[in-house]
Amino acid sequence: MSLKTTVKNAIYDVTDDLLVGHAHKVEMAKFRDPKRTAILEQADLTDGQKRAIDDFYVENYGKKIPYTWHRHNLGISGNFDVRFFPELLFIPEFERYMNQPSEYATVFEDKNLLYLFADKADVRTTRSLLTRTAGIYRDANMKELTEREALDFAGSVRKCFAKPTVGTCSGQGCGAYDFDDGVDRGTGLEIKTLLDELGADFSIQEPITCHRSISALHPESVNTLRVMTYRWRDELRVLPMLMRIGCGKSAVDNAHAGGVFIGVSDQGLLAPSALTEFNERFTKHPDTGVVFDGYRIFGAEKVIGAARRMHATMPQVGIVSWDFTVDEDGEPLVIEANIRGGDPYGYLRWRMACPGLATLRPTSCVGCGS
Repeated sequence: MSLKTTVKNAIYDVTDDLLVGHAHKVEMAKFRDPKRTAILEQADLTDGQKRAIDDFYVENYGKKIPYTWHRHNLGISGNFDVRFFPELLFIPEFERYMNQPSEYATVFEDKNLLYLFADKADVRTTRSLLTRTAGIYRDANMKELTEREALDFAGSVRKCFAKPTVGTCSGQGCGAYDFDDGVDRGTGLEIKTLLDELGADFSIQEPITCHRSISALHPESVNTLRVMTYRWRDELRVLPMLMRIGCGKSAVDNAHAGGVFIGVSDQGLLAPSALTEFNERFTKHPDTGVVFDGYRIFGAEKVIGAARRMHATMPQVGIVSWDFTVDEDGEPLVIEANIRGGDPYGYLRWRMACPGLATLRPTSCVGCGS
């Protein structure tokens, strides 16, 4: 190995250590929130449980970890499992390990590229009216536009959904709009101002019309199914589904934006109750009053196969957190591929809290006749 290569590898190692260390601090800082602290105070581990955590992580990780995340999980799910995989390690280390080299993750999570993979996987996706990638405007057919042409076209946009396409999470910067002659009816925002705020990478998309069984839960938002696929020992595996449902007037369904999440069986049946990020629980939607227990999401069972086909188009990455909905025709529609910053914990906790989820039977299903 040459001196140049040795030095380059050493720089990469130091940089990687710094990034992992920073990511650890981000996860630990979340527990400065008093709402999270309140959950911890509801759950004390026994000495035996602490020893089990120490033994398990020393054997499998090489060192002990703080008990914070096992306590937090116990406070939410009501169940202790030494194998629970903490957020402290998931994004900072496991996700980074699974999605190396990181250059692929950087490229594949660009939301303006998703349609290419969806087309190859024969999966429906949202239609973009106007996009900007690395500062370059393009129309719905990916034809490049000048800034003047883009602004002229933007003036004709009516109802749409706008979102940044690089480096975002939890619905940040996303919003639904209804423009009339270039001015949003609800906020008075001019579309030129919106484009300036969105920056060099964004997508202006047609509104999504969800299946009635989804929109009935909360019509103001596009409610989504989160499915995580991962490669393990040459096998493509799928974790259980989670559904995220908006609340209030929010157009996005993210838990960080005030939405709720709930476990979903492989047949599309909802768990008895939903959670917020801070462990508030609802047996029915706080706005629409829809009862969750046994409610069926039509077409949800097709989403698992669609997620597998999507991941098969990206063999370079090991783990992807997909956001899907089911469209008005009952077909899966992929919205996003989250390759960095995915979060499996909501539905893993629900699987622990609701071990009988797979045996649920439908009590209501909008539009499917059952």
